[in-house]
Amino acid sequence: MQLVTVGRKYQIVIPKEVRKKLKGLKPGSKVGLRAVDETTVTIKSEPKSWVERTRGIAKDAWKGINTTKYLEELRNEWDRKY
Repeated sequence: MQLVTVGRKYQIVIPKEVRKKLKGLKPGSKVGLRAVDETTVTIKSEPKSWVERTRGIAKDAWKGINTTKYLEELRNEWDRKY
């Protein structure tokens, strides 16, 4: 655990060892702070954009499905006469 000092404006400096472990953290990056209890705070780096936050969210949605065949079946439905 790294100890830091809280400044007059309640600012802290993230120690170099911790910054190295946080991927993509650089000046101007946004981080989330959460008070766990009266003595514990967590810091979490946040992705830059919605695209980064949602990347891979449905990666398994089409797993095991032949997408070409599926699209052909959908197209054939359009041509059916009821």
